[in-house]
Amino acid sequence: MVAYKFRMDTGYAGTLSREPAPGDITPENLDPTADWASYGFGMPYKYTSAGLATPLVGSETASEIMGLLVRSYPGRAVSYTGDSAYPQIGANGTDGARRGYMTVTLHGSATPVKGGAVYVRVANAGTGEVIGGIEAAADGDDTIVLPAGRFEGTAGSDGLVEISFNLQ
Repeated sequence: MVAYKFRMDTGYAGTLSREPAPGDITPENLDPTADWASYGFGMPYKYTSAGLATPLVGSETASEIMGLLVRSYPGRAVSYTGDSAYPQIGANGTDGARRGYMTVTLHGSATPVKGGAVYVRVANAGTGEVIGGIEAAADGDDTIVLPAGRFEGTAGSDGLVEISFNLQ
């Protein structure tokens, strides 16, 4: 019998880690005026008054989160460096997930535990933290709980972790 010394790879940020059900993934039009340069796949988005998906910019509430950006496969020719991923140029679309299981980048210094709450940073981003980043611990009013979100295990050495969530 072979002994596996390492855990299975969790994939890439924004990848759906388990088979989605019908209606879990929705096409979204992106706000062309938003700063997508520092926002990555697997991060939450909200809607503008015109119904366009836009990144979190700070001081959002949990009810404003409409989904998480899904990494397209086989992928577009974009520069992807962790939190720097422009999903689609201009007002064109990308996919968003309203519920399911997704691999995300873990920010902050806390270690997630299976079944633990998922937090989203909405203010005062420090070292290793970004507005809209997924974290494993509350930080006062600087983070909010992702509705029906929970960690499905610990993060790998690459900083990626699987979460489940339901925003419907």
